Formats: sequence, structure tokens, C-alpha cells
Amino acid sequence: MKTIGKNKPFAVVSWAFAVAVAIIIFKFSCDTGEESAEVSAGLLSLIIDFIGNFISHNLLRKIAHFCEFAALGFFTAGGIRFTFDKGRIYAPLIISVLYAVSDEIHQYFVPERACRIFDVFVDSSGALTGILVFTLLIFIIEKIINKKNLH
Repeated sequence: MKTIGKNKPFAVVSWAFAVAVAIIIFKFSCDTGEESAEVSAGLLSLIIDFIGNFISHNLLRKIAHFCEFAALGFFTAGGIRFTFDKGRIYAPLIISVLYAVSDEIHQYFVPERACRIFDVFVDSSGALTGILVFTLLIFIIEKIINKKNLH
């Protein structure tokens, strides 16, 4: 049975993307409440122009949190998998949850921002989703590889 295990190039790429996503999250968290609201309002305006008015400003912000941390979870899971040949979800989840907590604490010190436990839950849910998507993707790829090796 052939599996995708330790793989230095994939590990480097995964960690690079995980760090890039963490930096993006940090930069967004540095925005004041007013700056953050302007970015969200601009994006919401684009969505409304393109698709129609189906989403609130607050829901858009929660979806953004979820997606940022889904990406972080996905790439952290890749980093762990390709560095240590471990496919468990707890290590990337712990890393992502700790980053979510630190992100909310950081926002507490930014003008017009707040530290919200609910946002930690949204962020952690996004991270878990990203980790599960990565795990499912690896499972499917390994099944395909193993099927080809049997023939």
C-alpha cells in the first residue's frame, strides 16, 4: 500500500501558505473597527451588485472569519502531514484554535475592535472544516494511488 507521507516540497509549500494566511489574518486584525467595516462594506457592495442582496454585513464578516481559518487549518494540516507523516487532526486544530484565541486577544487592543468568544468558535469551526477537507482530499488521493498500484 502506497501512501503520501513525508514530502519536503509539499511540507515547505504547506507551511509557507499557512504562514501567509496567518499574516493576512494578523493584518486584517490590525485594522481599526472603522477600517475593517469599510473593507467589509466594500466587499458587501460588490456581492450585492453581482448576486443581489442576500447577506448581511455581520454574516459576511463571520463568513470571512470562517474562510480565513479554514485556509489556515487546511495548510497547517498539510504542513503537519508532510513534515511528520501524521494524519491526525488534533495538532493542526490546536495550532489553529490557539491562533484564533491570540487573534481575538490582539483585536481587544485595536481601537474599535473587540475580543469575542463567538468569533473564536467561528474561527475554530472554519479551521476544523479546512482540516477535514484536507484529510478527505488526502484520503481520496491515496485511494487513487493505491488503486493504480494494484493494476
